[in-house]
Amino acid sequence: MSRVPTGWLVCLALVGCRDESPAPAAEDTGTGAATTSGTSTSAATDTGTADDATDTATEPTFGLDFVELAVEDGLALTTEIRFVPGTMEFIALSKTGEVDHYRLDGDAANRLGGFTLPGVYSDLDCGLLSAAFDPDFERNRLLFLSTCTSQTHSAIVRVTFDPSDYGTIADSMAEIHAAGDDEAPKPWHNVGQIGFDAQGNLWALYGDKRVASNGQDASNDLSALIRIVPNREPDGSGHTPADNNPFADGRGGSPNVFAVGLRSPWRGTYDALGRWWFGDVGANGVEEIDLVTAPGDNFGWAAHEGPCEEDCAGVVQPVAWWAHEGTHPYQLDDPEVSPTNARVAYVGLQYSGQYGDRYEGELTGTVLFGDYCQGFVRGLSVNTAGEVAEDRHLGHLRLPTSWDEAPDGFIYVSTFGQCETAGLDESAPPPSRLYRVVPK
Repeated sequence: MSRVPTGWLVCLALVGCRDESPAPAAEDTGTGAATTSGTSTSAATDTGTADDATDTATEPTFGLDFVELAVEDGLALTTEIRFVPGTMEFIALSKTGEVDHYRLDGDAANRLGGFTLPGVYSDLDCGLLSAAFDPDFERNRLLFLSTCTSQTHSAIVRVTFDPSDYGTIADSMAEIHAAGDDEAPKPWHNVGQIGFDAQGNLWALYGDKRVASNGQDASNDLSALIRIVPNREPDGSGHTPADNNPFADGRGGSPNVFAVGLRSPWRGTYDALGRWWFGDVGANGVEEIDLVTAPGDNFGWAAHEGPCEEDCAGVVQPVAWWAHEGTHPYQLDDPEVSPTNARVAYVGLQYSGQYGDRYEGELTGTVLFGDYCQGFVRGLSVNTAGEVAEDRHLGHLRLPTSWDEAPDGFIYVSTFGQCETAGLDESAPPPSRLYRVVPK
C-alpha cells in the first residue's frame, strides 16, 4: 500500500488524525454562501485510485442544493443534530458539551433552551460527539449521548430529556457503556456514531483509540461495532449484550462486539435492510466506506487499509474507497471539490421518505456519503447480493458533521466550521451552519 508523503497531512475534525505530523492547513470558513449546489453524473465504476481516470460524466439528471437556515444565536462546534421524534424540534450537540434545543419554523431555528453534559473531555477530536433518541422516547423520554471522558476513554450515557425543566436533565445522567485504552497516545478514534437497530438494541461505532493492536482484538469493545441492550430503568445504568452477537458466550471476544477491524469509524448509519454503514478514516493511504452485513464481520484493520490485496481470507472488502494520492473519479465528478490534501470519509444517512418524498423518488433507499474535507457528496446503494447498484455524484458540501431526516420530509445537515482540530480555539470557534437539503 502506497504511503502519503510526510509533512502535509492535517489533523482532521472529530474523526481521528493521520499517523504523521500535521502541517498548517489553509483557512476553512465553510461554504460561506446561502446555497451551494451540485449535479448528478454517472460515477466511474473503478472506486479505487484512478490516476488514469477518464471523464465519465453525463448530462446532469438530479442533484442536491444546500440551503442555509438562520439559527438563533448561531451554532458553533456542532457535532450532531437530531430531530426530536415526531416534531420539528431538534437538538444540536456542541463538541464542548452543550446540548441546545431548537424549533424549526420555516427557514429559521428558534432556541427553546438547553443543558450542558458534565464530564465532557474536549481536546482535538474528543468531545460530545453523537446522540440517539430511544425508540420508545415518547414514553420514556430517554436520550443517549456518546462522549469522551478523558484522552484515553469514551462513554455512552443517557439522560431523561425533559424540556419543561432543562435544569434537571444533566442531573439525570447515567453511564450505559464505557471503553478505552490507557495506552492511547492522543484523543483520537473515539465513538463515531450511536443509534438503534430494529430490535431496539443500541449500537455504537468505536475507533481503536490509535492503538493498532486493538484492531484485531475482539476481547475489548474498541475498534468494533458493538450492540447492547441499555438499562432503561428509571434509576438504572449499565447494559447487557444484545442477542446474536458472535461472542455472546464470552468466548473468543467481548459479548458486546458484533464486528471488528474498524480504525476510525467516524459517522455511520443503520439501513432498512438491517445493515450498518460507516466511513472509516484512513491512516496514510485510503478512505473507505464499509458495510456490515453479518455477525463477526472483520474489516481488516490494522493488517489492511482500504481494499485487501494479500492474505484476505475472512476480510470484508469496502464497498467504496478513494486514495490519498492521485486523482479519483469522485474528485473529477465534483467541479467544486476543495483542493485540500485532507481526506475524511463519512456516511450520512439512508433516506427513507417515510414522512413523504421530497426528492422525486431519487433518494429513496440511497445512502449519502462523501469526503468531509474535500466536499463531494454522493449516493450509494448496495443490493442484497452485496453488489453496488448505484454510486453517483449528488452535490457539494464541505465539513458536514451530521445528517437527519425531519418530519417535513427534508434532510437537514449541520457543518462544523473547519477541517482540522489542531489549533482549534474553542473559545473563539468558527461558525457552524445548518442546511436544508433540497432537490436541484
